[in-house]
Amino acid sequence: MIRDFFKTEFGKLREMNFTEKRQYIWEYYKLHIFGFVVLVFAIGSLLNAWVFNPPKQEYIYIGWMSPTSNPINPEILGESLSIIVENPYRQRVGVSSYALTGNHQVDMALQTRFFATMQTSGFDAFLMNREALEEMAPEGFIRPLHEVISYLSIDISERIVTGIYFSMSDGAEKVDAIAISLYNAPLFNQLGIASDNLYFAIVSNTQNFYRIAKALEVIFS
Repeated sequence: MIRDFFKTEFGKLREMNFTEKRQYIWEYYKLHIFGFVVLVFAIGSLLNAWVFNPPKQEYIYIGWMSPTSNPINPEILGESLSIIVENPYRQRVGVSSYALTGNHQVDMALQTRFFATMQTSGFDAFLMNREALEEMAPEGFIRPLHEVISYLSIDISERIVTGIYFSMSDGAEKVDAIAISLYNAPLFNQLGIASDNLYFAIVSNTQNFYRIAKALEVIFS
């Protein structure tokens, strides 16, 4: 059937001049042409996204949980920390704001995104003020700093904040080193980002301790 169809169509086209061929093809095959163009465009877009220019993967991902005076501060910080990645063409340090805005719809979207990212172990660290730290640590969002500190080549002992956190392993509240003060941190000063009431905490379900330590070394170097 297909062979006979093509034989008939080619027979018709051979008897037409160029203008007649063009009009005939457009009249009877324009939907096929549109479909082919859309298919080629879709395949090209997928190949570009998956093979040629895939989106950068998060080397580490930091949630900025407290209001910031400048909404582009998280983006600037992420770009500055991305010097630690192993492959700058495929990886980046992501920093996104999850601070509530007062807009109900926006805040609902932020909260949904936050919990979805927590469920998929997407977060590695939080930036937050003291109030948020003391609220989130007893809820099980934060873990002690020991694994990260073991990878550090700098001394941050004077910046360590001790507080109550919820231990996921035994379901009990404990007191331990739960955050690092960013007050007057060199990188934040260089970027013009206020850090007097800002703390760096490790997310409870991350395993990227070495990468987080590399980020901290850039922050304090």
